Amino acid sequence: MNPTALFARNDTLIDETFAQHPDSAEQTVLRAVRVWLRPHCDAHGKAENWRGVLAEAGLATNGIDHFEHLMATLCRALCRPLDTRCRCASELAKDEGSLLQVIALLQSTRSEAAVQLLNDWLPTPSVSGMLKTARWFAIALLDAGLRLSHRARRITYMH
Repeated sequence: MNPTALFARNDTLIDETFAQHPDSAEQTVLRAVRVWLRPHCDAHGKAENWRGVLAEAGLATNGIDHFEHLMATLCRALCRPLDTRCRCASELAKDEGSLLQVIALLQSTRSEAAVQLLNDWLPTPSVSGMLKTARWFAIALLDAGLRLSHRARRITYMH
């Protein structure tokens, strides 16, 4: 029996050791999220621009604007600070993993699963707006040739 087959049917995040590291498309989104939240990183010793990260990956101006709108919507929707890691960290935080999963589901035209994940993650009044902005950004990523995989992701929790 394939141990990962048990998780293939589950649209929610899991934090098991079966998950691989983020691929290059996921790394691009993750890097943009982390730079958007923390443009200055002592570990990297330099300031970085999230717009540059996305432009470097091939996103058009409207896709970059969709990302900015997505992040603003997400930060307003959460009733707490966004759970992220430092730009130099290799592991995913729960909010980062949730965002990657939502985008991957939308890119795979699995809107119902994306809505379910958003409902489990965000306050109900913000789900519709977040779904809309996430869909725009997911399409912009596809237009740039960046497809995120719908898969289990290992996440770490801050204690």
